Amino acid sequence: MSYSGRATIPVRKQLLSTLWLLATPDSYRSVGERFNMGKSSASDSFMRVVEALNHIAEDVIVWPQEDRRIAIHEKFQRIGKLPHVIEAIDGTNIPIKASKVDARFYISKDKEYAITLQAVCDPELRFLDCFAGFAGSVGDRRVFRNSDLWKEVNANRAFYFVDQDYIIGDKAYPCLSWLIPPFINLGQLIQAQKKFNAALATMRQVIERAFALLKGRWRRLKFLDMNRDDMTPFVILASCVLHNVCLANGLEDYEDFIIEGHDDDDNDDNDDDHFIRRPVNFQDDPEGILKRQYLVTLIR
Repeated sequence: MSYSGRATIPVRKQLLSTLWLLATPDSYRSVGERFNMGKSSASDSFMRVVEALNHIAEDVIVWPQEDRRIAIHEKFQRIGKLPHVIEAIDGTNIPIKASKVDARFYISKDKEYAITLQAVCDPELRFLDCFAGFAGSVGDRRVFRNSDLWKEVNANRAFYFVDQDYIIGDKAYPCLSWLIPPFINLGQLIQAQKKFNAALATMRQVIERAFALLKGRWRRLKFLDMNRDDMTPFVILASCVLHNVCLANGLEDYEDFIIEGHDDDDNDDNDDDHFIRRPVNFQDDPEGILKRQYLVTLIR
């Protein structure tokens, strides 16, 4: 019994009801009936489990080190020939209902209210860094500039990138020594640059598949109907933790989930005009530009 005199809900039941809520669009009331719980108990259990998952996030969503890095290099190179790639980065929108405060700022380019999730993943679709909470109107480039990843890499780059390591992104991201995007094609690219873009796009498919798997397995992320705006980023992060847990345990063939969660709006590879103008305070890095030019020579 709890100190209030009510029977304590078994941890297993709290966890299972939360998994059901995340995996379906079902209401708290219907989930409560399924698990023999009241609506408020189902809601309270959901919040407790989300909090617990956030507490273990740093143990489940981890940056690769040593042998793991080398294995990732090899897997990425088999996909697209480029060496020393350790991760792919991108952002995706998580649709939400209108925020209680400044709702207009949450309207994404797809004309829906949304929260942005930025994530990086490896070739096995595991998330290695996640950052959620910016309004859907904010572009990937600005989210990246304000993310924990950007701040931590600038504070301790040696921990994140060894030797020639780098991550790959789409055209929304700046060209840095540790982040390589494709060339923006305004009709001026030579054939070698086009081949480089094609190789990068093939390798970047892992992050698009990771987002599709996340949304296909945890279908509540297709429309996250939360009464507490402050909890929305924590629910998203909890789902990312569960995503990694499932992959680590090899629980099932997940291709059906990827098909279920696929979102065409996550792929901006054909929209070069959108990236003509760049923020003046966050330009490409000369070292990154030289590195990308060198990588072009490796694609035959």
